[in-house]
Amino acid sequence: MAIDTFDYSVSAGASGTAPVTTYSAQFGDGYKQVSADGMNAAMETWSLTCNGRPDDMAAVRDFLVSHCASSFYWKNPWGETKLYRVKADSIAPTFSYSNYVGLSFTFEQTVSP
Repeated sequence: MAIDTFDYSVSAGASGTAPVTTYSAQFGDGYKQVSADGMNAAMETWSLTCNGRPDDMAAVRDFLVSHCASSFYWKNPWGETKLYRVKADSIAPTFSYSNYVGLSFTFEQTVSP
């Protein structure tokens, strides 16, 4: 099965997070032991927006809806191509006037198709 690629243009101002999950144990003498939580402890998310005409944004929306449960490739603002899924509750259109739509959404990094 081929993996799709998100190649639509996103608006400037992408905002990302890369939280690292760790395990830690604090000891009474002040010593703290910390280790990464598995091989993929840093999984990034990106808050993004696309803007344009309603028919163009409908195509983006269709891609997003169809990739809430399946992965796709996307080149993030760092220039790294990784696998992502769309966060299911993040797709939000904004109709500011009749011929313009803003579509905001969140990508979550994944390690499996």
